[in-house]
Amino acid sequence: MGDEIVRFIVAPLTAQRTAEEGRLRFTRNLESDHPSVLLHLRAADDEAATRLWKFAQALADENVANLGAVEMSRSPNIVYPPQPGEPVPELVEATLVRFGGPKGLELAGEVSEVSSDLALWAINRFPSLKTRSMLAALLLFDTGHSMMRGPRSALWPDRRTISWDYYWNTHLHACTGSLGSPTESARRAMAQVAPRVTPAHRVMAAVASEPAVDIWRKRWVRAIDEYLYRADKNRISRSAPQLAMGAGQLALNLLGFSCRDQGALGLYARAWSKEIEAKYLGEERSRPR
Repeated sequence: MGDEIVRFIVAPLTAQRTAEEGRLRFTRNLESDHPSVLLHLRAADDEAATRLWKFAQALADENVANLGAVEMSRSPNIVYPPQPGEPVPELVEATLVRFGGPKGLELAGEVSEVSSDLALWAINRFPSLKTRSMLAALLLFDTGHSMMRGPRSALWPDRRTISWDYYWNTHLHACTGSLGSPTESARRAMAQVAPRVTPAHRVMAAVASEPAVDIWRKRWVRAIDEYLYRADKNRISRSAPQLAMGAGQLALNLLGFSCRDQGALGLYARAWSKEIEAKYLGEERSRPR
C-alpha cells in the first residue's frame, strides 16, 4: 500500500508543487504495526500548506478504487526554525540531533530531495520490493564509495580514515541493533549470505547496465559528495560516515526498505566493487543481442 500512496498521492503533489509553495519531501514509517507515508512540507505560510493538504485529500478521494479508504492526519502550525528562545518542535527534535543541528538538517533536506525524486522514479521502474532490492544495494554501495572516494573526499580526512570493512560493520550494526562485536556479527552475516552473493551480483549488474539507472546513480553519487563537502565546510558536528549512512538509510526508506532489510542489502553492497561492476558490465555488453 505504501507504494500506491506514493504513486497516486505523493507523485502528483510533487509535480504540482511550485517553488513558491516551499519544499516537499516524504518519508515512510515502516517499523510500526501501521505503516504510513509521511509528507513533510516546509512552507513560508499556512496558505500554501492548506492548499496542498486539500489537494492531497482530493487525490485520496479520486483514487479510492486503487487505495481504498486512506486515513489522513495533519500536524499544522509547526514553526521551524524556532524563534530565538522558543523550544524546538518535538516532531523535528530527533532529526535535528541525528543530522547535527539546524544547518545539518538543512543540508540533509537538500540531499533528501534528490532521494525523493529518485524514489518516485524507481517505484515506477521497479514496481515490487524484490525487483527494487538490487537497485537499493547499488545505491548503498554508491553511498559508501562516494563518501570514501568521491571527487572531494580528500578535502575532509574523516571521509578516508575508516576502512571499507569497518564502514559496513557499523552499517550492519546500526541497521540490525545486533548485540556483541560488530565485527563478529558482520562475519557471521557474511558467512550466511555467501552462497547468495554471486547470484545477487549478477542481478545488480543487469540493473546497473540500464542507462536510466546509470544516470540516477551518478546523480546520487554527486549529491552525496556535495552533501559531505558542505557538511565539512559548515562544521556539522557529525562524522562523515554517520552522515553518509544517514543519507543512505533515508534513501532506502523512501524505496520501502526497513532498517533490517537495509542491513541485509548492505551485505551485497559490501561485497560489490567498481572492479566487479566493470567485469560484469563487460560480460553484459559482450552478450549477443
